[in-house]
Amino acid sequence: METVDYFPIEIEQTSWQISSEVLTAIRYQVFVDEQQVPKSDEIDDEDVNAIHWLAYGPDDIAMATSRMLSNGHVGRMAVLKEFRNQGVGSSLMRHMIRYAITKGMDQLFLNAQIKATPFYENFGFIPEGEPFMDAGIPHKIMRLDLHNYIDHSPQSVLSEISDEDRLRNSIDNVDTFRDYAEKLIQRAQREIRIFSQRLDSALYSNDQFCDAIYTFATNHPSAQVKILVKDLFHVINHPNQLHELCRRLPSRIQIKKFDSKEACLHSEFMVIDKTAILYKQEPERYIGYATLHAPMEAAALVENFEALWSEGKVDPESRRLYI
Repeated sequence: METVDYFPIEIEQTSWQISSEVLTAIRYQVFVDEQQVPKSDEIDDEDVNAIHWLAYGPDDIAMATSRMLSNGHVGRMAVLKEFRNQGVGSSLMRHMIRYAITKGMDQLFLNAQIKATPFYENFGFIPEGEPFMDAGIPHKIMRLDLHNYIDHSPQSVLSEISDEDRLRNSIDNVDTFRDYAEKLIQRAQREIRIFSQRLDSALYSNDQFCDAIYTFATNHPSAQVKILVKDLFHVINHPNQLHELCRRLPSRIQIKKFDSKEACLHSEFMVIDKTAILYKQEPERYIGYATLHAPMEAAALVENFEALWSEGKVDPESRRLYI
């Protein structure tokens, strides 16, 4: 089961021999019916030997598919129209990247439709060469160096906890994100880790959230808050209450700029005490999930965070003394 999406998405690795019927149905609907790709071009001899994936949603509905050839060529990624913009394609891509890493592959490459290049760039794929036409649609070759990624596998074991706390609560708006962020901070006992694009003011720069952070940082003797930000320049140059709080309590609330040579599969998340998670699926959209008790997922995110944190750059502004 994919562990970092805002609603349950089960990714199944399969083969053409086992799942050709459902694979073909999805691909025909997306490529042939919607994009007018000739049927003769859609199914080829590579399907028999390729590794295929299917994404299933609630009620075991097949939502999407993709394939990978032995040379690292990714293709035939198709998401049914009613399930687009819900993280399904991202889930498939993360799964394929992790699979390729575990198999010791050096790179992945694909022929991306021009309109889809931003999606692949989010995962570290780099376009190369000139655009070309394939089945009447403009494409571009894109390549991903897998050495930019680190594979982290969860090691911890679930402890006894209520079923309600284990629930994955779907989020699709900024207000719910903000409410869960405050709720999780209030539950913190020892550690808070935040990985963010630019410390979105709508989530982090408000009285309720910052008061909760302040209370945690000053009332718990072993409190530790780590904040890793990709665009720290933006944070420094725009008013942000959380950043100001970091400056006031630099010994308790540390902030660093993401400066790793390793790429990161995640967009934005918060982990509390290696147990609770608030996960934002995409940088520009407020969709994601919250769960109060998911130690296996949390352990993986913490391990990833700490690897990136060790390479981060300290915010020089956080050293400013307040008098």
